[in-house]
Amino acid sequence: MKVLYDHQTFTGVPYGGISRYFYELMRSFSKRSDIEFELSLRLSNNEYLDQASFSRHIRYRSLAQVRNAHRIASALNRLSSLRRVKAGDFDVFHPTYYHPYFLDAIGKKPFVVSFHDATSERFGKIYPEVGEGLYEQKKKLLRRADYIIAISDFSKQEILRFFPIEPEKIKVIHLGTTLGESVLAPGEQSSPLPAPYLLYVGKRGLYKNFDGFFRAVQPVLHRHPDLHIICAGGGSFSHDEQMLFHASRLTNRIHYRPVTDASLLSLYKHARAFVFPSLNEGFGIPVLEAYSGGCAVVLSNRSSLPEVGADAALYFDPEDDDSIADTIERVVTDDALNADLRRKGIERLRNFSCDKTARQTLEVYQSLH
Repeated sequence: MKVLYDHQTFTGVPYGGISRYFYELMRSFSKRSDIEFELSLRLSNNEYLDQASFSRHIRYRSLAQVRNAHRIASALNRLSSLRRVKAGDFDVFHPTYYHPYFLDAIGKKPFVVSFHDATSERFGKIYPEVGEGLYEQKKKLLRRADYIIAISDFSKQEILRFFPIEPEKIKVIHLGTTLGESVLAPGEQSSPLPAPYLLYVGKRGLYKNFDGFFRAVQPVLHRHPDLHIICAGGGSFSHDEQMLFHASRLTNRIHYRPVTDASLLSLYKHARAFVFPSLNEGFGIPVLEAYSGGCAVVLSNRSSLPEVGADAALYFDPEDDDSIADTIERVVTDDALNADLRRKGIERLRNFSCDKTARQTLEVYQSLH
């Protein structure tokens, strides 16, 4: 059988959880003989695809800063994908985001939609940047799709909460991570700091709740003057963040690190704990990444995070400063608890893998063919 993927999530941004998801799917399928696939993509700066044998796109790094470059690339990619859809040389179509551009062209060919989270439905009015206008596009695709893949039970319940969809049309397929396969360079074998640190990973704005976490953790940092925070990825600190750190008298103990897969794995391996204070996650890949690095995990008790972390994490109320501070203090000061969390995380990781995600996704495709 042959599956066609489109350009959407690979246009415009070099990194991202959704593009990583589709990249890992295709990478797993490229090792199998019972499925063919094609990625319809002409122009992209996606870093995951940079060395991928299954994509023949053109990079436009030098033009990426040109005004409207991403918009032009997106328009060209959409035209190309529309031609591939109209050509019909596939058994199942799997769009990589929610734009319904293909609906009039797909005819009776089946298509599958992956639903990641309802962030735009939950927070669109508060934070329009997360995609306030996505609801109608999502609704149109979800109703027309032959099958919907939800990346967690929580995400399935979000679909049923916000959209008029029959539950039997939704299949829950958890994600995996290949971060543990990364090869550390000699310089990444040792800790990036000569002091213990808490690790925060990814974007820090909006519902990610970094400001709430930092406000809550300040008393812990003042009680433990050797404890630091490393923020990995998510962009350099803004002026407002720098002012916040300065006002708290903690500027020298908050560090930013850009990351590759290998350097991120090293950061997890040497952290005292990974802290994830997010108010909303469809799955929460960094939880599995932390387990890959043998890192103790401290999580928000919201959305999908308890489903993914199970008993291999400590949980706090992300909107209660005392709850955040007390939970972090426990994992910082209790060596036995910290070691137990590391052991449980490695065990919990065995329930997840990218190949398992691909195998279950293939079963969905096959059910439509």
